[in-house]
Amino acid sequence: MPKDAEFNTRTVQAKQSVVDSKLKPDAEMHVLVGGPYTSPDGEEHRYGHTALRVKTRQSDITYDFGRYGRTSGTFGESGEGILRKWIAFDHYIRGENSLHRKTTGFVYAIFQYQADAINNYFDKQIAAGQALPEKSNSVKKTFKLKSDYHALGPNCTTLSVDGAKVAITDFDRGSDKYIRPEEALSFGERIALKAAGGSSRLFLPANLQHFLSDGVAHKAIRIDTYGSGK
Repeated sequence: MPKDAEFNTRTVQAKQSVVDSKLKPDAEMHVLVGGPYTSPDGEEHRYGHTALRVKTRQSDITYDFGRYGRTSGTFGESGEGILRKWIAFDHYIRGENSLHRKTTGFVYAIFQYQADAINNYFDKQIAAGQALPEKSNSVKKTFKLKSDYHALGPNCTTLSVDGAKVAITDFDRGSDKYIRPEEALSFGERIALKAAGGSSRLFLPANLQHFLSDGVAHKAIRIDTYGSGK
């Protein structure tokens, strides 16, 4: 289906019942996984990034959680939990592309009520946090959430997966076999992870991408690619 026609209003044809029409998903959930990149000064950013986009006939919102505030920890693994709520996807993805990283969008068909449930989930997170008007503008609203960011979670991947599970409850079923820290973490970071007791769920974008690519629990209706990085 052409992208421009995805959400065009369609009249129910004579051979198609209204009941059948209502059973068709009318919204989309995009799990956006950004790859690693190298900054202009040569610094390696190996962890990637995950965001969640919810697209309906009425709205197009991307939830982007990360260490966009103060950071702490030996490896900078902790920090303020900052959520950016983008209401213009092109601005979000333009920023990701500017890092020269590739973003892979795994797209799932959902119903309006499922999209509403995801939006409500994030709205509750926002309501419990603090608005940051100085970091907001016409295309994004920024908030400091009640929970701080941590590499093992809450992080960009765990919060995005939690949002996806509001719509599809078993979205991460079978993902435990994809927890492979060696795909992104250094030896020292893996030692620190082991000392912390490891993780019982997906927390790295690279691991999430492999899980979604294999379509273990749910197969995406399509996969969109943005940028030309790794």
